[in-house]
Amino acid sequence: MTEVRPYRSALSARQATAALLDEVRAGRLDALAVDAVLAAAGQRRPRRRAGPAGLTPREVEVLVLIARGASTRQIARDLEVSPKTAGTQIERIYAKTGASTRTTATLFALQHGLLDTLEPLDS
Repeated sequence: MTEVRPYRSALSARQATAALLDEVRAGRLDALAVDAVLAAAGQRRPRRRAGPAGLTPREVEVLVLIARGASTRQIARDLEVSPKTAGTQIERIYAKTGASTRTTATLFALQHGLLDTLEPLDS
């Protein structure tokens, strides 16, 4: 990305890093692979960990609760946020993962190894 190509100019190291991180957030590249490339290129990357499809640690936490059968109100109560905030987090998870239902979100979590167990919540 930092070399000239017939179809584009060379990117600066900062621009190339930003482009790779955008691809990670969009879920098109693996975060660990990008970390390895950036390290090999001598570029530092902020240590903020993102989950698959660019999910934040909090969104992963919400996704696990969804997969375990928690309602929006249960998620809000467990995470000590308002139901509206929990709903917004769920919407963001759907957008990032391409899910449109709790079932497809659960399948995404399973496919990406986010669940230790599928035991339902006791609430």
